[in-house]
Amino acid sequence: MIFEYNKQINKNYWNSLLKHKEMFGMKFPDRISITEEDEKMAKQKVSEFSALWDRDDELREKISKIYKYNLPETLECYIVTTKTSAIYLEKKCILLSMYRENIHIPATIIHEFSHIAFLDKYRDICKELGYTKNGIQELKEVFTVINNLEFKDIEEKGYSVHQDIRKIVKKMWLETHNLEKIISDPKIISLVNSLNTIVKS
Repeated sequence: MIFEYNKQINKNYWNSLLKHKEMFGMKFPDRISITEEDEKMAKQKVSEFSALWDRDDELREKISKIYKYNLPETLECYIVTTKTSAIYLEKKCILLSMYRENIHIPATIIHEFSHIAFLDKYRDICKELGYTKNGIQELKEVFTVINNLEFKDIEEKGYSVHQDIRKIVKKMWLETHNLEKIISDPKIISLVNSLNTIVKS
């Protein structure tokens, strides 16, 4: 995994956040705030977070098992000065918040690369099945409950708005270990499409 700080990528992510008021029950900022001190801290986190990560092989193995997807040959992680982490789908890399506590770094990295695998492999399939645009974004968050089952020492709660559906997906995964079967289940489609927790500015 390559960790780095990129000023333009950081600013671009801030701009993307301004397009939303709220997502998954979480309030988003209404203005860009990047100070010199922020950038200094982000650069310091590059080596700190890099030293905490040694799970490339496990990440590739488990993502392949869950999503039937091969991650890029080179894995990239950009440190950002926002409170939230995210993905840069076009580059197939992740954006990791400098505010994440060290203990949560492995889970966050796995979480974000899971989003890349899900969206790159299943986004078009979900559209054909009748998921709304927002529903697909909700579903990518729901499916990270599977990480708790497949990765060692990973326990992430997810967003509170998804807890009921995550319990259902967890049960279905343990029964089937088949993501496409879960995605195509009419009950899951209906539940996910009914959420609508993404509010744009």
